[in-house]
Amino acid sequence: MARLAEVAATTDAAAAARARYERQGCLFPLPALDAAEVERWRAEVEALEARLGGRPRPMGLLHLFFPWAYELALHPRVVDAAELALGPELVVCSTLVICKYPHDPGFVAWHQDGTYSGLHATPTTSAWIALSPSNEANGCMRVVPGSHRQGILPHQNTYAPRNLLGHGEEIQVEVDEAQALALTLAPGELSLHHNNIIHGSQPSRSDVKRIGFIVRFATPALASSELPVMRARGSADCSHLDLLDGPPPDEPAAFARWRDFVTDRAERQRRAQA
Repeated sequence: MARLAEVAATTDAAAAARARYERQGCLFPLPALDAAEVERWRAEVEALEARLGGRPRPMGLLHLFFPWAYELALHPRVVDAAELALGPELVVCSTLVICKYPHDPGFVAWHQDGTYSGLHATPTTSAWIALSPSNEANGCMRVVPGSHRQGILPHQNTYAPRNLLGHGEEIQVEVDEAQALALTLAPGELSLHHNNIIHGSQPSRSDVKRIGFIVRFATPALASSELPVMRARGSADCSHLDLLDGPPPDEPAAFARWRDFVTDRAERQRRAQA
């Protein structure tokens, strides 16, 4: 598969892609993984799912503990895509795996990532990598093009049990469904979306599982980071950030360390909000 840099081989093509991203707040579909790579990383995700009982909630920050997730987050074609949106100085802030199972009632309400990530004032983009088909039938992501230019809008934490977001975040303005654009992807493709774009997804009506591995990129303009970040590309000063220097060790304790970390972080967040 050609590198994205080869697909956007001319300065004009790259500039046009960036202009489209800046205008619409999204860019898709972009090439990322070949068939063998999709098979490899899908197997890793499903092995972790099996250890969690088969149908887990979204799984976050895997790159901090699992070498395979670290490697996927820094895949050259994934980083190429992020460079189209943000330029050549890039760090990885977080990762997330979201699965929808056949006829899954889970949905993602209309929301903006920036409202709960605290990154609304920092240049940020999310790469949504398809490890399976992602289409309207199985609840692909939908966006409202251009809505990122409105800034951060009011949200409410609904804690709705079928909302796949951690606190059931939902935007408190009316969204014109007719304006929504479905970001349909084939396995191995990715989409980019701005952290302030209004987006969400509907329940699955399909027999086909939907698997997305999401990588959130920022620039070194990021003021600070609660968690370690990974330098993805460039050489800008990141001395104000906690940089993760290399992949985590491949050892059996990784799963236990990740579970303990996620549990502890959730408890600290709950106490802070009490």
